[in-house]
Amino acid sequence: MPELSLEQVKAIYRAAIDPDVKDAEGSSWWQAVAAEVRAVTSAPTAKAAGEIIAWWHREWSAVGDHPTRAAQRLRSAARRFNA
Repeated sequence: MPELSLEQVKAIYRAAIDPDVKDAEGSSWWQAVAAEVRAVTSAPTAKAAGEIIAWWHREWSAVGDHPTRAAQRLRSAARRFNA
């Protein structure tokens, strides 16, 4: 899989996780997100992908979400963006 551009990462993250996140989060934040989105989209399975983001996704369990479901959304969004 070709490496995702930062613009692709932003589109994928917004489609799968948070449509309201802004570029104003800053370059460092987006670079960290990009590294994890790239790892999630290239993981061999959704379960493995979920394990990559489990650390930052834990707090969302309070609202009924799960890292593997989030990973699946990221992977699905990446496919929609042909990434």
